[in-house]
Amino acid sequence: MLFFALVIGAAVAILFTVFPEWDLAITGLFWDASHRYFPLAGTGWARTARSLANYIPWAIALPAFAALALKLIFPRRRMFMPARAAVLLALTMALGPGLVVNGILKQEWGRPRPVHVDDFGGKAEFRPWYATDGTCPGNCSFVSGEGALGFWLVAPASLLPPGPLRAVALVGAVAFGAAAGGLRITFGGHFFTDVVFSGVLVVLIVVLVRLWLYDRRGAPSDAVVELAIGRVALKLQKGARALWRRACAALRRRLTRAGR
Repeated sequence: MLFFALVIGAAVAILFTVFPEWDLAITGLFWDASHRYFPLAGTGWARTARSLANYIPWAIALPAFAALALKLIFPRRRMFMPARAAVLLALTMALGPGLVVNGILKQEWGRPRPVHVDDFGGKAEFRPWYATDGTCPGNCSFVSGEGALGFWLVAPASLLPPGPLRAVALVGAVAFGAAAGGLRITFGGHFFTDVVFSGVLVVLIVVLVRLWLYDRRGAPSDAVVELAIGRVALKLQKGARALWRRACAALRRRLTRAGR
């Protein structure tokens, strides 16, 4: 999976650096120049598909976040799902679609979305994928947040046992991400390169976290990971109790001084 992602990413990076106008040409396939709008953006089925593409990954990720939260609250209780699976799902969601994509790249890259460039009715100048000097102030085009969310399904697909079922699930996850990101292209929300690189980044993050948790020699077991989470929870609770006692003591001192 990583090999193919890197090959595709390298090929797209090279081609769309040499021919940056290809991004405009692909987006132009979905632009109605005579009426100056993106027709699919106004259709009900496409908006519904977009909503589902956003909900499905979160519906899969939420149990992992819940399992970790409950373990932090009740550190001595067993987790209701394998600890490594919970960490993999929650951490890759937080790092990929969360921090790297929406927290850093989309805020700092500056690339205007297709609907904002002058070629498609906007006022901004088109910027190729590698340029960070665009006029977008935040929540920009590079990379696709919804594409990253769709490609994140590679994480739960990778948890299936090795074999044909996992292969089918991985292909399905990539297809889901491509469809979610592709829909944003048809809406004028992202360029082709935004979607491709969102997939490459998310797959890379999933592979690295899997390497840490599963695929390296000496990788921890579920029991070891769960024990570590429990220990962290106990330390956090101990620290929280200490802070609470200090706050209460400081409040009592202030009240005592105020009453004199």
